[in-house]
Amino acid sequence: MLRLINTVILILALIDTAHAHFVWLERDGDSPARAYFGEWIDDIRERTGGLLDRFKAPRVFIGASDEPLPVKRNENNLEFAVKGRGDVRFVDSSVPPREDKEKGGVTKTIYYAKAGRSETAAKLDLELVPTQVNGKTFVLLFFGAPLAKAELTIIGPSKWEKPLVTDDQGRITLPTPWAGRYVLEITYFDEKPGGSGEEKFNRTRHISSLSFVQPNGLRWSEKR
Repeated sequence: MLRLINTVILILALIDTAHAHFVWLERDGDSPARAYFGEWIDDIRERTGGLLDRFKAPRVFIGASDEPLPVKRNENNLEFAVKGRGDVRFVDSSVPPREDKEKGGVTKTIYYAKAGRSETAAKLDLELVPTQVNGKTFVLLFFGAPLAKAELTIIGPSKWEKPLVTDDQGRITLPTPWAGRYVLEITYFDEKPGGSGEEKFNRTRHISSLSFVQPNGLRWSEKR
């Protein structure tokens, strides 16, 4: 039993450091939006009754609406009945601060996700915003200000992966040679401390993702 407990602790530590999971959204056409937690490139999707339960207060919005959508907890995702057009956005800040063995002290993590690129204004604290509707050039904004020289990762539909860096104006042009779904992940640390009591933390880690479907491009095989 002790060995099992130590193994679980080790797995959680790995997830929260170099190989951090992230949340991403998937929505096809008028179907419900689904939020997954794990690693899209490796087809890892955490489950209810496991790590997916760390999200106690997820909020999802569509377009310009400020009305959060009701959530349904499925086996390996959180499902949201989406009606209407517009980008879908997810945020959850309910995960308690945790000891950070890599940076020291305690780190608070906030998760964000967006599906779509039809809106050119940011509504999340950390968000990639297209410079034109459905375009390939984006600005990475943190509380509305561009983040220069910020690192992010793009994963293509063939599960091809490439690191990218924003320019001096926080802009990035994405390589999208294939038709299909793309997922981007960004992690940004804000070193400003906050909280109080048991919720006190030294910094905040903002983990954000963007997913969208590229309709045109090269076709690819699912065999890797």
